[in-house]
Amino acid sequence: MSKRRVISGTVVAALTAGLALVGFSTSGAEAASASSVTPLADPDTLVAENGRYVTYGTSLGKQSGRCNTTAKVVPYLVHGSGENPGMGECVSGDAMPGGPGAWAQGAVWAPGVARHGDRYFMYYTASRKGSGQKCIGRAVSKSATGPFTDGKEWACPPAGRWAIDANPFVSGGKLYVAYRDDAVASGAETGLSVVRVGASGFADWSTRRTLLLSTDIRWDTTGTSGGTHVIENPSMFRTGNGEWYVTYSGNNWDSPRYATGIARCGTNPLPSKRCSPIGQGVTRPYFGFRGAGDINPLKGLPANHRGPGGMDVFQTPSGDNRVVWHWWNGQRYVKTGDLKAAGSGFVVD
Repeated sequence: MSKRRVISGTVVAALTAGLALVGFSTSGAEAASASSVTPLADPDTLVAENGRYVTYGTSLGKQSGRCNTTAKVVPYLVHGSGENPGMGECVSGDAMPGGPGAWAQGAVWAPGVARHGDRYFMYYTASRKGSGQKCIGRAVSKSATGPFTDGKEWACPPAGRWAIDANPFVSGGKLYVAYRDDAVASGAETGLSVVRVGASGFADWSTRRTLLLSTDIRWDTTGTSGGTHVIENPSMFRTGNGEWYVTYSGNNWDSPRYATGIARCGTNPLPSKRCSPIGQGVTRPYFGFRGAGDINPLKGLPANHRGPGGMDVFQTPSGDNRVVWHWWNGQRYVKTGDLKAAGSGFVVD
């Protein structure tokens, strides 16, 4: 999820009330053109065991009208199949109806799911009981749609710093998790890490590598004043030539400036050095809104919605890369597209 602030290790607690649950409203042409009628933040998509696509998102409040439903801890949409993911309009169910586990309380942010062996592993952000610190939990299920249970604390850095936005992926039969890891930065800075995990879904911390630091770019603070230098929502993917890349979000989540960067990470999912932003990525995002209040992205996205971030890369059964992201119109809605190589970079159709 696009998060508010951790400054010098101090958690700003105001976020938990205002952003815990997303309500429902639509306004203007942008809402009408959304690929989902239900607002959904921080999407993560995969192919389920029945061949349908499932997209998860941050906790959602009660919906009324066309998509009438009760509040959901981890809402999910079911949509598409084969090479045509499409996008669902309304929430299909709750993947974590029992809540985030005894270690945590309140809403769940930015769930990410991957299938490893005969189980699905969900990594999610929640508030640690007693402190409110934003940390990552791990839960398991036999089905992509849950219920995900056995929620346990997975990463909770010292000194109140945040670990959020976990995105699991499988490579070479091994499970990895990329995530925002403020423990690798200091003060108002943030960072991204990746780590390999074992059969039970818990990390082998000796394998942790830093992917990127907020000091590696500058567009994350364009047009902002104070607060954290935000980079978050990492999603690692591999291209046909064996190169690994990471997409990530930056800047203020509730503004047209929230955007998506891409960095090249080499030929190993555990890179030997920090990834390198591509496409003038130090000074401008790769994908973003092209219009009033933008921050001069290198490229736009289909429909040119404001604040495109939380981009997750997923694969079709044939292995083609697709992307899902959210955009902002007072609330966040999701959209999918095809991620294709183009010259030395990428485009989304």
